[in-house]
Amino acid sequence: MNKIVGNFINKKIQICSEENFEQVKTKVLDKVDYVVLVRNNTPIKIFPVENGKITEALCIVHFLVGKENMEIDLEKYRGEVYLVMDNDEIKGVVTFKEIYCYLMNDLKAIEREFELVKTDLEAFMACSEDLACITDGTGRKIRISSSAERIYGLKPEDFIGKNVAELEKNGVYFPSATKMAIEEKRKVTVIQRTKTGKKLLVTAIPFFDEKNNIKRIVSISKDITDEEKLKAELKETKALLRKYEEELISLRAVHMKNSELIYRSKQMEKLVELVNRVAPTDSTILIYGETGVGKEVLARYIHNISRSGNAFIKINCGAIPENLLEAELFGYEKGAFTGARSEGKPGLIEVADKGTLLLDEISELPLSLQVKLLRVLQEKEFIRVGGVKPIKVDVRIIAASNKDLRELVKEGKFRQDLYYRLNVVPVTIPPLRERVQDIPVLAYHFLNMYNEKYGRSKQLTNEVMEVFMKYPWPGNVRELENVIERVVIISENDQITKKDLPWELLDQGEINHSFGVHVSRLMPLKEATALVEYQLIKQAIEECGSSYKAAEILGVDQSTIIRKLKKYESTFL
Repeated sequence: MNKIVGNFINKKIQICSEENFEQVKTKVLDKVDYVVLVRNNTPIKIFPVENGKITEALCIVHFLVGKENMEIDLEKYRGEVYLVMDNDEIKGVVTFKEIYCYLMNDLKAIEREFELVKTDLEAFMACSEDLACITDGTGRKIRISSSAERIYGLKPEDFIGKNVAELEKNGVYFPSATKMAIEEKRKVTVIQRTKTGKKLLVTAIPFFDEKNNIKRIVSISKDITDEEKLKAELKETKALLRKYEEELISLRAVHMKNSELIYRSKQMEKLVELVNRVAPTDSTILIYGETGVGKEVLARYIHNISRSGNAFIKINCGAIPENLLEAELFGYEKGAFTGARSEGKPGLIEVADKGTLLLDEISELPLSLQVKLLRVLQEKEFIRVGGVKPIKVDVRIIAASNKDLRELVKEGKFRQDLYYRLNVVPVTIPPLRERVQDIPVLAYHFLNMYNEKYGRSKQLTNEVMEVFMKYPWPGNVRELENVIERVVIISENDQITKKDLPWELLDQGEINHSFGVHVSRLMPLKEATALVEYQLIKQAIEECGSSYKAAEILGVDQSTIIRKLKKYESTFL
């Protein structure tokens, strides 16, 4: 039986019962192709209509339209006409010729598709560098790619028909991934050795039929004979690239030595582009950023673009007592207050005339002085303490803050009018942890600077740079600079390693590994802290050779080392 799937062209039909069949026969049936005789609504015969007249009756065979179960015995009913039905409803008729043509077209389409698949498969197996192989469910090889000769030393045709168990037994290769996949009924990956001395990574994948029997196994073999050699070459290449990168960064740091801004990140690049557009003007700039990000460095960079050659004055508004800050900023006339100079004194605003005044930590400026500063910004003039005559100044004000002035305005701790005067061009310097690309170039810049300052030739190892890249740098650029200066001074060798770094840069696991610090049992936290401190002190003295060097590395006084050592020895020994 052949299955016929699909809808066929319906013919025009006339349905009639046995009672009116004779009457229908006498009519001229020029508009129909067939007459279907029914009995009790059941078709019993089909009559073709030729030249408007009914001819002899034909055999009736039912099959469904649009279903997957349309079957017909082509040998038995060859040359017949068949009634097309669907759920007891007559749809039409179809001839054997139409069925045959349908089947032939479908078969040709299948053959064309098969040839395309076969061509694709052969192309894949021929062009792939890896060895591809297909076996049947018993492990007998059906197809194998041409790379078999290069890998196994045998031509592809030598494998066809051979069983994988036989090839394994004869030592062509071992073990057989296909054999293991058949036995275990799952995907298998193994390292295989061949008779020719090759080392292969083989993956065998079984494919099952509806009864869970293995029909085919596809295996892919990758030649990894030179894997170790490639790994070594890759490692060497990476090391070489790292060396070139370090040299490039170092050269860039030297090139940028006379520049005040050292950066490589996209964030800083965009920030500098903005600053370069604003710096030539006299606009007030408000620099935001955490402590140590380089707010003063950026302010000096702006000054050198716009007012180079004139004074650059910085004052930290939070570092000077409030009762002295006014005199420092605005100056005073003689006799203005007790202890004042007899000749008076100019303030920093006056000293910065024609230049730039950086007001660091502007958020700490008292409200009483904010009014006077606002006048400087608006009128370009001020009055000394104890004076009555306004003094004109041409000074560019740059403010810096690590606090959000908008929030301080809401809290009533900062004047709103002054905030808007300062916030003409706000610039935020991102923290170092958010621009890790800048860490290497800054590190090498500071390394070159302190090597030159102290007459050293220190170098940073890869492990140190890895620590630098992972550390969050809460103190930002200033902390990085301090760390570099410290290791340049205290490291004993030219190669700076992790053991030369401050403890806070290393995570606890690295500290424990480096110094063998451990707590072997549960104990109160106070006792555990003391034990760890004792182990660190002992290990530091052993590695450094003296309590002085140990104290320097641990960041305490030598007397503290001796005192704690005696205390802990009496406790733990």
